[in-house]
This record gives sequence, structure tokens and C-alpha cells, in this order.
Amino acid sequence: MRIVPEASRVTVETAPRGLLAPAAHDLRIDAPVSSGESTDGARCTARFTVASMRVASSRRHGTSAWHDPNAKDAADIERRIRDEAFEGVREIAVDAALDGSRATITTRAARAETVTVPVRVEREGERTTVHGECELSLEALGTGKIHVPLGAIKLDDRVRVTFDVVLAD
Repeated sequence: MRIVPEASRVTVETAPRGLLAPAAHDLRIDAPVSSGESTDGARCTARFTVASMRVASSRRHGTSAWHDPNAKDAADIERRIRDEAFEGVREIAVDAALDGSRATITTRAARAETVTVPVRVEREGERTTVHGECELSLEALGTGKIHVPLGAIKLDDRVRVTFDVVLAD
């Protein structure tokens, strides 16, 4: 089986913290799957190219209304993702093992973090879709710090990741 990148979707949600966090934005970042495979449909590996991550939407911190990001701000954030958060990391790899309605997921960037989370698996013909979400620690993954003047805004260490990964024969 292979992962179908064009049908799979992974989104990372970040939040600010610090003195000026109320003036900052929460972000939704699309992390397109670049490639992936599964030997048996229960274990798979997916890869994400850091340079392909894009800011999909933003919202004023703590509010509920998501909107399209400012293009200039999004470009600056995407540069910071490449040059600061994932400095020296070109690709993020994720190994997952399904066990019924749970998945053990190991995410590897500069370092690795493993989490076990509930998932929903849908099988339709030759395709299997795995839906789920988890929280990851940027510190555990070994990411660099995003630099904001005077440190008045920092990125919360915990990010929320939602995923719909499609496998096909």
C-alpha cells in the first residue's frame, strides 16, 4: 500500500504565549505529505518537506473566527518555519502503527517524540483513511526558537496536529 499524498491532509495549529500573546495570532499550517508507504496497512511511514509547509489560516489569539492570512505575514512565518523552527531539517518523518482504534505515532525532526492517540479508520474499496489528532511538543522534536523582538511573544510548545491520511493498494 502507499500513502496517497494528494488525498491526505495534515494540519498543525500553533498558539502564541507571552506578554503580547493577546495581540498575536493562532495559526493553521498545512503540512502536505510528500511521500509515504505501508507494508501491511497497519504500519506506515509518511514524509513531509519542511519547505512545503504553508500558513493556511490565522485568527486573533483566543477568538473563534479563522481567516485567510495576510500574504506578507504568511511568507515571513513560512520563512521562520524553515530557517528558525526547523533549521537544518529538510524533512519530517512520521512512523505510525495502527492497533484497532489507536495509533502509536513517532514524529522525527531534529529529535523524535512518540504519542499514542485514538483514531478513526474508514475502509472503502481499495482505500483506507485514518482520521485523528494529537498534540506534539516542539521542544521534544528539537525545533529551534522563533525569534520575536524582546521575547514578548513566544510560540506555545504544544501544537495540535489533525490528520486524514489516505492509503491505497
